[in-house]
Amino acid sequence: MNAARLADCALRLCSAAIEVAPLPPERLLALGGEPAAAFIAPGGDAWVGLGAARWLEPGSADASPLWEGLLDESPQAPAPAALGALPYAADETPDALWQGLMPGGLMLPERLYVQQGGRAWWRLTLPLAEAGSLRARLAQERRTLASLAADEARPLAALHALGAGGAPALYAQAVAQAVARIAGGELIKVVLARRGACAFDSPPAPAAMLARLSARHPDCVRYAWRRGPKTWLGATPETLVRLDGRALRTQALAGTRPSALADELLHSAKDRHEHAIVVQALRGAIGPLTDALSPPREPELLRLRGLAHLHTPISATLRADVDFLRLVQALHPTPAVCGLPADRAAALLRALEPEPRGLYAGPFVRLSPEGGGHAVVSLRGAVVEGRIAVLPAGAGIVAGSDGAAELAETQVKQASVLDAFRAAD
Repeated sequence: MNAARLADCALRLCSAAIEVAPLPPERLLALGGEPAAAFIAPGGDAWVGLGAARWLEPGSADASPLWEGLLDESPQAPAPAALGALPYAADETPDALWQGLMPGGLMLPERLYVQQGGRAWWRLTLPLAEAGSLRARLAQERRTLASLAADEARPLAALHALGAGGAPALYAQAVAQAVARIAGGELIKVVLARRGACAFDSPPAPAAMLARLSARHPDCVRYAWRRGPKTWLGATPETLVRLDGRALRTQALAGTRPSALADELLHSAKDRHEHAIVVQALRGAIGPLTDALSPPREPELLRLRGLAHLHTPISATLRADVDFLRLVQALHPTPAVCGLPADRAAALLRALEPEPRGLYAGPFVRLSPEGGGHAVVSLRGAVVEGRIAVLPAGAGIVAGSDGAAELAETQVKQASVLDAFRAAD
């Protein structure tokens, strides 16, 4: 934000950036600063933030407080960005797994690494009273970055699955109960999630885990959210919404198969039905907020490493009076992670899922001062603490769903994460 845009508000923060040598963005997770957030897009653009110069609690539909009174002294560099992880449900009480990481939120980072088009910048945002130290601190931190150890290249120890006990059978029973409720006309679809867990022989470096996901799933957005000893990280194929100017892009992503069985999706009545529910709900959610909405289209296959999905892109022109966070709230949760009708599906999953979702399936967000942003759905991830990684995954339940098949779908999704951690390259 430049000085011309500060005429109506008091100057409170000062921000400056210098160009630095590009480095693997995952490496930045080795630096201190709470919280830490990483957003790595397909193609190599990346944002990694450390520490909060300003904070916005979950639930806000207005991002402007993040930028008020901010003077950018480096307008030639990429603009400041806000990053954050939002919970799946604001009214959840976190269990032991999510305590510390919750409730999430959005931060304007004190320290921000931005990588775009093969170039990189390091930005500091400080209170106005500390503005005089900006340049000296930037020079010092450039030297720190140049000497930072390559934690992302550290090997990962062997891992093994932890015993699931009777949890898989309970999940299949929950699917059967959901199918019965659907058959009774109570709802159309519900998404049921479950957890798996594994243990490494020695504690893995989150930087190395995220780098493995980047290598294995370069077509996905890789994300990380660290607070204290815990990190929530993953590689998600699902964009909730992206806004560039007033150009809005979202997508329906529902229906899953292992890659070898991808062609089955186009001929599966069950998966086509599940996918159509998501498309209709997304179009209905953004319609009132837009000036123009793209016409409906047939789904196509999205092929990723290990998995394939039915995929329908949706584009629109957003109304000028709608803030990006309001758009996120209008779309979340989609039927791809909750169900339809949303209120009935939410009530049923609270009854049938034994653990809270925390940040799983919640929006992971990148925002710009100009109002644009990119929010993804936090899927295909793991909560890591010490040697233990816990992996949530879900499956969409509709009429005709089978408990064993839906359980297998969650296991395939978890395997897409674990296979990255096991990979030798």
